[in-house]
Amino acid sequence: MIMTYHPERNDVKWQGKVVDYLTRYECEVQFEKTDGTIRNMKCTLQENVVPATKGTGKVKSPTVLTVFDTEKQGWRTIKFDKVIDFAVQNEYIRSPN
Repeated sequence: MIMTYHPERNDVKWQGKVVDYLTRYECEVQFEKTDGTIRNMKCTLQENVVPATKGTGKVKSPTVLTVFDTEKQGWRTIKFDKVIDFAVQNEYIRSPN
């Protein structure tokens, strides 16, 4: 099977737009995981949704997107070059279960 990745996934301007959307909305990202499986993840970077963090002290890689998984309630990392699809899902905050 030939994987079709998002055509703008390595475009720095598009990556900036993705981060901007994530800071305002819950979004869904479809991507290929390191093990080769495909994952659909609802995630956000909204300050009022993500838990307070201290940071890891690591230098942030420009090729990696770190997001908060709103369904599994944890931080996840996605390689931009493995993004298949990206969509804004909700303009509201998911209520905690």
